[in-house]
Amino acid sequence: MPGPEEEQPDLGDSELEDEYERMRDLLHAQISDFADEHQVPVGALSPLLLDLAVTTRMTDYAISVEKPSTSGLKLELDRMHRDVDDLVRQCKRRADDFIARVKDELRAADAETEAEGGAQSEQETEPKR
Repeated sequence: MPGPEEEQPDLGDSELEDEYERMRDLLHAQISDFADEHQVPVGALSPLLLDLAVTTRMTDYAISVEKPSTSGLKLELDRMHRDVDDLVRQCKRRADDFIARVKDELRAADAETEAEGGAQSEQETEPKR
């Protein structure tokens, strides 16, 4: 993560986008495994991850500047707030696509579950010899 003094990378570059997506997917897999292992409800992940994101940004500020200060940290948190607002605006613009994708994935999961259930019931009805 770039420090507060550094400019954020331009994710318009294809290689950076690919690397970002790769890291995001890896982190998502780790978080999903953690949530499953500790039985963390999906709704509880957002506040936990937001807290972690803010704490990480604060820590990054404190270790990346020569003389960290309270006012500097507050400015950094203001920058983060703008970044989060931008992200939420982007997500709102893509809300239709997101909902359509989730509905498709849920239908596919339901169909897979039904297919597995049907195959299992067929096996149960076959006489054992």
